[in-house]
Amino acid sequence: MRTLARIIFSLLFLFVFQFSYSQLDGGSFNSTGSGFTVVSLNDYQSLGVNPANLGWKKADHKMHVGIMDFGISIYSEPLTKSMVFNDLIGSSTDFSNQTERNEAIQRFTDTELLINVSNTLFGISYQDEKIGGFAFAVRQRVSWRSTLNKQASEFLFEGYNSPYFDSIVVTPEGDTVGYTTDPEAASKLYNPTDISHLFYNEFVLGYGRKFVDKENFKFYAGIDFKVLQGFGIMNYNSITNTEVEGYQALGPAYGVKYDEPTPSALTGSGWQTAGLGFGIDIGLSFEIYKKTKVAISVNDIGSIKWDGNVYEGENVPIWKIETPGIDSYDIFSESGGIIADNTNLGKWEGLPDKTVSTPMHMRIGANHQPAEMLAFGLEVLIPLGSEDLPGAYIEPYYAGGVQYYPAKWFQLSAGVSYGGGYGFNIPLGFTFRPVNTESTMWEMGFATRDMTTWFKSENPVVSLVFGFLRFGFGN
Repeated sequence: MRTLARIIFSLLFLFVFQFSYSQLDGGSFNSTGSGFTVVSLNDYQSLGVNPANLGWKKADHKMHVGIMDFGISIYSEPLTKSMVFNDLIGSSTDFSNQTERNEAIQRFTDTELLINVSNTLFGISYQDEKIGGFAFAVRQRVSWRSTLNKQASEFLFEGYNSPYFDSIVVTPEGDTVGYTTDPEAASKLYNPTDISHLFYNEFVLGYGRKFVDKENFKFYAGIDFKVLQGFGIMNYNSITNTEVEGYQALGPAYGVKYDEPTPSALTGSGWQTAGLGFGIDIGLSFEIYKKTKVAISVNDIGSIKWDGNVYEGENVPIWKIETPGIDSYDIFSESGGIIADNTNLGKWEGLPDKTVSTPMHMRIGANHQPAEMLAFGLEVLIPLGSEDLPGAYIEPYYAGGVQYYPAKWFQLSAGVSYGGGYGFNIPLGFTFRPVNTESTMWEMGFATRDMTTWFKSENPVVSLVFGFLRFGFGN
């Protein structure tokens, strides 16, 4: 069976080179560096963050259009920065001895690998002082999170050569299988282990407008509606020594082969829809004395009904494995191990469908603009009971920063952030406007969610957010 993890990582680079959320800022290059978004993102970029911001214009232009705003973040506790580039992203070198394999097992034991990707394929908005603002966007979200215990890590890198298996047999078909005569339940064997993945498209339509217009106080509200097209979901969580939660719905493009039938089987090949859902975001913004904004939003209220290749995991004894383990740190391009082989996680039972909530969260923020060229702000993002869902924030996220406009054609953003699964970071961003007139604007830029990664080795946040095709028209 081809590893589903390889397919996931291939997705990331498909986005990078062909057209690539972090969910923290929607992949918006012009706000990532400052760390605060709920009060600063405007036009179509505010969809999924705070649709109330459609009610006011950050610039003079009424219409904005953007293509291919991309963001990717890789937070790696098991691999150093150089290993992320050389082994995870680049051409990994095979292990030459058991010592290196043992080191790999140790590195991936009880450490977290977190990947988030966002790509705004297309966004458009129109904002008018009297009627409010309308926006539409097509986005893609990909997330991966894994934390393995020692046994799971051992299976990943050693397979049937793990000491857990006391016999190895070659079947008549030529397959090598490891067996144990003293099997343990998956819940006990893998506790604690957490593996999750989510990939879906969202089609978002939003509206926001001003409802109170006083000289020193303005109030805005907005809402957006989403149609969610799911391509794949996977969640395996060893909750206790006696309980596991496991389910998945992966389209044919993942290349996963199942031993058990399912009433929701998908036939054919390629990227097929494995689930369909709906969601909404709601937001409020307040402007006080023209220089201060306060905002609150609740996002990702909804669910996806998965009805393609749906399986649910069972807590059964783990008594065999059919893979030899992987030979390098390139876990996304190798076969075998716990991530690749469904049977390693227990037995999977086919289901007609399964409805899974989207990872709801709340944002609260404020910013102050003491001068036309300077703004600073704060933001907190709070998961709303969704920490165990694929694609969810595993802990609150706190950020603060500044946006500085030394010239009409340039913006510098910098800040600090903590949480969200990424630890402590210093984001930095650069935005350029080669064309910025009353009637036309062309904006481009790039940002990183942690500039300190380039000066340290351990626990890196390898991140890039960029966009080159963002335009504004009309006044």
